[in-house]
Amino acid sequence: MRKRNFLISAALLGAASFMLTGFDSAATVEDVMAKYMEASQSLTEFSADATLNAQIGIDMSSDASGTSTLSVGGTGDFTMDYKLDPLTFGMSGNLDIGAMGVEQNMNMQIYMVPADDGAYELYTYIDDGSGAGGAWEYETSTVDEAEMEEVISSIMEAQKSMDLSTLPGTWSLGEEAVDVNGTSCYQLLYTVTYDDLSDLIADAMSASGETMSEEDAAMLALVMNGLVFNVEVDVDAATYLPMRMHMDMDGSDLSGINSLLSIVMASSSTDESVSMPDIELNISDLYLEAVYDYSTPVEVTVPDEALQAKDSTDGSQSDDLEDAMEDSLESIEDALESEAE
Repeated sequence: MRKRNFLISAALLGAASFMLTGFDSAATVEDVMAKYMEASQSLTEFSADATLNAQIGIDMSSDASGTSTLSVGGTGDFTMDYKLDPLTFGMSGNLDIGAMGVEQNMNMQIYMVPADDGAYELYTYIDDGSGAGGAWEYETSTVDEAEMEEVISSIMEAQKSMDLSTLPGTWSLGEEAVDVNGTSCYQLLYTVTYDDLSDLIADAMSASGETMSEEDAAMLALVMNGLVFNVEVDVDAATYLPMRMHMDMDGSDLSGINSLLSIVMASSSTDESVSMPDIELNISDLYLEAVYDYSTPVEVTVPDEALQAKDSTDGSQSDDLEDAMEDSLESIEDALESEAE
């Protein structure tokens, strides 16, 4: 019994110390945002693990055939390494896309590293899951060292001038600390809707010299109205660096999109005697998340097989990713047409 009480006391003490380590319950959203932006100005490298998940259902219902559901989904896992000076980037990961039981598994790798002559080398690898395997492709940039220094300077200036408070939408602060891999964090919460974006969209079009017709504006409002975009940034309570970022569309109202889908389906029929099914889109899961790591210096290492292929690449793989995505979209479109028939 004494041992059990000791363990309980230790657990409570550990929880209390976590809550107190750097976390100030009296902090305001303005305080945390200001310190987060200040800390981000000096951020020159990081590693991150990113995941995405999209699980979407399309329900089709009619008096003749009842209701059927077309499931479309995708998951992805990626690792990223980034360094500002010299500008270096590495990413590798897998993307799995599925529709009606048919899956496509893709593997991607991208490395951008400085060359000895001051230019930059880009190595890309894509296996589209067709069974043919993948191949490395190599390219070198024409950007010289002076131009790249200008790019790096621009990035640093953008970091220094970053002001999250000017973004459209609403910022708030979580009331309690959150734990990200053992680190006590503030929770910055950001929500943006179409009402927040409508003026920004209009201003962007005006600045580009374009105008939107009333019909297009009404269509855009029909699709976008009701959508909610949520962002959560977990900020280290001691260093104020971002430790985790999560984006989703929880709380969105899809009725506008569903209305548009029904209109498109009805207008696609040339036979007025044929009753087209009602369509309803539903999202069971849709998010993108990244967890950051600053514990070790970033070193981007190009795989040996990429270096070996440097002199033999024929550049034939540059469109593989686009082709694979087009094949997936065509499969989904075929499935939709079959369900409608």
